[in-house]
Amino acid sequence: MVSKFSGIVNTWLTVFGFGYKSPILGMALIRVTVVFLLLSSKLLAQEKRTAQYYFDKAESAYTARSYKTALAHLNECLRLEPYFMQAYFSRAQVREALGDKQGALTDYNIYLETNPENKEALFSRAVSRFEYNQWAIAKEDFIKLLQLPAGGETNTIFFQTQKGDDGASRAFSAANNLRSLYFDYLGQIELKLKNYAQAKVCFDSAIQLAPEQLNFYLGRGLALQQVGDSVQARADFKKVLQLDADNSLARHNLALLGTNQPSAETEQLLTEAIAANPKLPYSYAERGLLRLNSGNTKGALSDYNEAINLEPDNYEYFLNRGLIKERANDYTGALADYQKVITLKPEYEKGWLSHGNVMVKLNKYKEAIEDYSAAITYYPDYGLAYYNRAQAWHRLGKLVEACNDLKKAKGLGITVLGKVEGVICK
Repeated sequence: MVSKFSGIVNTWLTVFGFGYKSPILGMALIRVTVVFLLLSSKLLAQEKRTAQYYFDKAESAYTARSYKTALAHLNECLRLEPYFMQAYFSRAQVREALGDKQGALTDYNIYLETNPENKEALFSRAVSRFEYNQWAIAKEDFIKLLQLPAGGETNTIFFQTQKGDDGASRAFSAANNLRSLYFDYLGQIELKLKNYAQAKVCFDSAIQLAPEQLNFYLGRGLALQQVGDSVQARADFKKVLQLDADNSLARHNLALLGTNQPSAETEQLLTEAIAANPKLPYSYAERGLLRLNSGNTKGALSDYNEAINLEPDNYEYFLNRGLIKERANDYTGALADYQKVITLKPEYEKGWLSHGNVMVKLNKYKEAIEDYSAAITYYPDYGLAYYNRAQAWHRLGKLVEACNDLKKAKGLGITVLGKVEGVICK
């Protein structure tokens, strides 16, 4: 057997021009040839991995919720075929799943350049723009969706989560009539843009199309509340409670409609809203303000501690907690909260003003003047900052500066008593 194989090798060597017999050399050349053939087959297999191949792999990965893998496949798909438009739409969805809103918007824009009337993509972009706080252009997309002819929908499922629903989402299929949802989003956008009358019109349309959707009544109630129609707003919030007796947002807004003065009834409504959903930070904040105004400083502080625990990036909560601590003569705690306000939102003039006010109470007038000056830098017409800075200048004996600031404050509408003006502007 061995001699027979050696003969084959010798023949092979002779064919390739080797004039001597060398089985060892022959075996080595065979191994090289085999490796070459294997590499060639792998290269051929790789050449067959087209853009469509990677797109299909990405779709499978997306279905399995392996979003990073899906993104890698789609990137390779588009590297091989940059004009594979459907891949941009799929990559936008993957990027959304990964939390990359800006990347998703970019891909939706690319896809819609060549498919401007694709409802699924247009709706996805509209929602992304809405969630990215791009109110004006989101509005354009929703209006266009309303203008497109019926038909052409898919079975894709969309979810809409409204703030305060404790993560509960409403599911909508693009195969269904989504016009009510378009009007709902338009109503929310008009609320953000403070076009309250137009917001009501949008919510009216949404309710007419889908009267069973409680969130539409919530939206309209908020719009009515803003235009001063408390009677109809109350009716809408009560309608929500008829549809969902435990709805915390409806209870919260009913409490705000109760009265502008502290009352046991209003506090009870806010307490019920908190009981219905303990994860609503703004119900704690509203009750905290109510308690502060009624003299319950300890209860107010407790509520703001909870609100901040639930929403630690809300600078207004820190400002109000600082005011509570300042009223309780906890100046160290107040300064810490005001500093947090300045850190979270440096351009928020009230943070600087409040910080400066505590500095005055601590007799640190130079530092207070720096704070008031910062407030004026961010809000040049801030009359109260000029007035307070005038007082600080006066404490330092800088009468010219104090008088100039006092006159500026007066010119900006701040009431200046004649006695005060007589002392500062001698």
